[in-house]
Parts: sequence; C-alpha cells; structure tokens
Amino acid sequence: MKNEPAPRKIRRRDKTQKREIMFHGIPASPGIVFGTVLILQKTSLELLSAKDVKTIPAAQVPRETARFRKAMEETQAEIQTLRDRLQASLEPHEANVFDAHAMIVGDQKLTGEILSVIEKKQLPAEYAYSQVMQKYISTISALPDPYLKERALDIKDVATRLLSHLQGTVRNHLDKLPGPRILAAGDLTPSETAMLDREHVLGIATESGSKTSHSALLAHSLHIPAIVGLSHFVECLENGDKLILDGFLGIALLNPEPATIELYEQKAKNQAKLFAELVRENQLQSETTDGYRIQLAANVESTDGLADVKRFGAAGIGLFRTEYLYMNREQLPDEAEQFEVYKKVAESVNGQPVIIRTLDLGGDKLAKAIGTFQEKNPFLGLRAIRLCLARPDIFKTQLRAILRAGCYGNIKMMFPMICSVAELDRAMAIVDEVKSDLQDSNMRFAGSMDIGIMIEIPSAALMADIFAKKVDFFSLGTNDLVQYTLAIDRNNEHVANLYEPTNPAVLRLIANTASAAGKNGIWTGVCGEMASDLRYIPILIGLGVEELSMSPIAIGHARRLIRKISMADAERIAAQALQAPNAKEALRYSTDYLERNMPEILAAVREG
Repeated sequence: MKNEPAPRKIRRRDKTQKREIMFHGIPASPGIVFGTVLILQKTSLELLSAKDVKTIPAAQVPRETARFRKAMEETQAEIQTLRDRLQASLEPHEANVFDAHAMIVGDQKLTGEILSVIEKKQLPAEYAYSQVMQKYISTISALPDPYLKERALDIKDVATRLLSHLQGTVRNHLDKLPGPRILAAGDLTPSETAMLDREHVLGIATESGSKTSHSALLAHSLHIPAIVGLSHFVECLENGDKLILDGFLGIALLNPEPATIELYEQKAKNQAKLFAELVRENQLQSETTDGYRIQLAANVESTDGLADVKRFGAAGIGLFRTEYLYMNREQLPDEAEQFEVYKKVAESVNGQPVIIRTLDLGGDKLAKAIGTFQEKNPFLGLRAIRLCLARPDIFKTQLRAILRAGCYGNIKMMFPMICSVAELDRAMAIVDEVKSDLQDSNMRFAGSMDIGIMIEIPSAALMADIFAKKVDFFSLGTNDLVQYTLAIDRNNEHVANLYEPTNPAVLRLIANTASAAGKNGIWTGVCGEMASDLRYIPILIGLGVEELSMSPIAIGHARRLIRKISMADAERIAAQALQAPNAKEALRYSTDYLERNMPEILAAVREG
C-alpha cells in the first residue's frame, strides 16, 4: 500500500491521478465505512467582499434593492420550509437553530445597513451584502466571549444561504442526499447538521471542528464514523471519489487500493461481529470474577439517545445533560417544557435510576437566552452551580421541573462544579425552598430524592469526607478534574500532551473521594471519559469506584472486561498505580495486566 501522509498543502491533482492518499485527523465517532464522497459546497463570503468590485449605475440601485429584498423573502421561506419539514425529527434545541436564523435574516438594523451600502456605494446586492456580513463575522469572531464566537458561525451560515438565492446557485440538498454518501466539508454549521439526511449519511469528514462539535455529536447519536481536523482535505476531493473513514483511528483514505479496501472490509466485519456479540451480552451482569457488582450506566446528551440506553444494556442513566435545552434559543425553557423532558427520560428506563445534572453552562457552553458576559478565563468563571446560584430564577425553574418529574421514575439530582461546602449548603437551601413552594401550590413532587455532587475540582476531592456527610452519592467528572488538577487546557494543542488521566496526583484525588464515600455509606461513580477507556477501568474499580457512566456504545466492552477481572487484581493494580512516579508508569500496571490476561481487550482499545 502506498499510504503517504498528505503534505500540508496539496495541489489539485490531475483527474486521471487516483493514487491512494492517507489523511490524519481527530477521531470524533468510532466506526469504519467505505463509500462515495459528497462535498458540501459553499459560497465564499470573503471572495465577494473583495474591494475591487465594480460599481453599478445609480439607475440600477432600485433593481439591486429589489433583488436583495426578494432574496430575503426566499431565504425566510426556505428556513421555514426546512423547519416544518424536519419538525418531527428535531429536538427543541435543533429547531431553535432555525428560529435564530430567521431572526438574523429579518433583522431590521442589518437590513437597513445593507440597503444603505447598495445605495450609497452603488454596489451589486451580493457584494454589498457580503461586505456588511463579513464585517460583522470578523468583528464577532475576534471577541473573547466563546458564545459570541459560536454566533459568528450562525451568521455565516445565514449569509451563505441568502447569497445562494442572490446568485441563483443551487445549495447542496443535505436533507435529501442522492444516496448513501460520506459527507466532506470544511465545517458543518448547526443548521446544516440539523437538516442532514440521517438515513443516507454514511460518515462525516470535516477540516475543522472537535469531538464536541455539532457534527461529531450527531455522528455519535447515529453510530456513524466521523473524523474532524483533516487539514487541507476538501481541496483534494471531487464528488464521487471513493473514501474509507476509520473513525477509530482518525484516518481517511482517499482512492483506496483494492488491498486496502479488502483490509478495511475485514476490519469492519470483525467490528460488526464483535458489536453483535456485545449486544447479545447486554443482559449479563457486570460483575467481577469474585462477585463485586459494578454498575454500568449511560451518559445521555438529549432525548435522542434514550433508545440506546436499553439497546446496550445500561443500568440506567448515570448522567443526563440538560444544557441542550438552553442552547441555540432566544428564550429560556419554561418549567412545563423541562418537566415533560425529564418525565420522558424517567419513564423511558422503566424504574432504573436517572441522574439529572443541573445546568452546567459557562466555560465553553453559553446560552444566549441567559445573556452573554465576557470573562478572561470562562473555565474559571461563572459557570455551572455558580451560575445557578447567581441566577436563582433559572435554578428554581429547573429544580421544580426535576422534582415534579421525580414522581414518574427513579430520578436523582446532581450539582456540577461544587467547590465548597458553602456552595452546597446554598444549593440545598434553594432545593428546600422549591419543595416548600411546590407543597404550598399542592403540586405533586418527589419529596425524597437522592442528591449528589460532581467531584471535578481538587478542593471538592480533598474535602470529600465533609461532603460525604451531606449528600447521597459522588460522581467524578474526570475531564475537568484532570484539567484543573494539572492546570492543563485539554483543547490547547500546545499542552494537550500533558493531559494525563493517570497522573498519580489525579489518581490520589479519586482514591480519596471513593474512600470518603465508602466510610460514610455512600457510593462513587465516574461519568467522565476515563469511565469508557478500557485501560483505566481496572484502576478505577480498584480505587473503589462503584459505577461507570459512559456513552452507551462503550458499555459492552466495559462489561466484558469487568466480567474477566477480579476485584483483588483491580485493587492490586490500583495500589501500584498510586505509588507510581508518573502517569506512564501508573498506566503500565493496567496495560501489562490486560496484555497478559485479556489481550483482546487491548486490541479493542487500539481499534477504538
């Protein structure tokens, strides 16, 4: 095979040249697929906003003004048609994307500015529109506020849509693909993701994005491969090209040779066979060889993922994220809307536990409906429980909905980002206020509901013995715990290599948390990415973790590992890891054990 890494800049190849080229990106959703490429074409705002545009005669200004207004009407109609067509399959936060886009198109101030440029500068409508929109996009993109940066993408999405009407170009019909296709794009905007033909998209490959981008999350929910961060990828493609996506390793193979296709077809068959085996085992208990039960629960992003909880044999929902209810919308979700969602979640798991995390906005997750505010370091700012305590009106509405939904299932409540006992006491006091209000209003609610906290800040882990006397359970948010313990921004490519979940300092915080919980008769779970990494599971359960919550698709692998290890071995591995001088040595105790006793588990890690 001639698998050559693509250079940083590749000239457009001769159409007769069909050599195999390998691209490396970031694996965003696991799986292997071979198929035909469809490139998402977009109009270039930058090109149309160039300064050397020829002006038009004054007599043509009314014509250009009319063209612009017509394009506005057509864009509004298109957005509404898409929303209506996709209404049944959209989550509320996805539908709100279209509402926000319609508001941008109809913004009176923006419209007036564009009409003024057409008239005063005597520019064709598309050039006037591009100049104005590019100015706003550039300004907003340069702001430090993460929420506003995301809004620049929405504005660009709307601008591209309206330009296609002005120019009479045909946009890709993403809601109706011509057949099974691998979608390739520079990026996928929120509205493009929402309108995607979910029946025919085989995989997604983008030049930008992250594991938490809209396209990556959609790919996860559809169980299709996705790769992001494929530098200079789209310019090397043509519609109809053949492509292999390896979502396990983050590899895209353009024009694969017959031997490569055969190799990956066998890999895909092996994965499908293993997947089927794991699904058949979903009724087996996740119990160690010496009889210790480890609960395997599901992390769920929205109601879209509820079917997978049962499909993969999860023991309930260990983390239900509520942020999606607040994102991409102009108005906050009211109590009734939230109640219906939480009730649906509780009823879907037939009495199994559901842990609903209260609002965890801030940092890289901001909601326009709450209002934007600039912070120099949003990850250390007003986020999660801090935001809820600062906005008790928002917090109380969510608490009322959760407590009311508790009558319809086994719901537990969890506060994120707790760093002090004072914060917990304030949150608990507000819960008591809400219960009193519900009682005074003669409304049904769960009077007795377990309440836990996320341990994701070192201060909370160090004070676990105090917290354990006040709550019913702990859930370790290892993503942030590692980040805050090691002072590492895991999204910063310059220091990402220092992000080490098995750093002994992190492991000691986990051990302290689990030990304090055990001594006080409560349990400890993990809902971060560590929970689904098979290499870390022996260490975690050896440290005393009793529940692992992860993406549903990862549960089968975790169950198989737990059923092949003894708690005695896990505790020995954990004890060795705690004494290791560095993260690499700590991890080696686990990987060496897996290599000796279950090499197929390590093979699964390497495949995804």
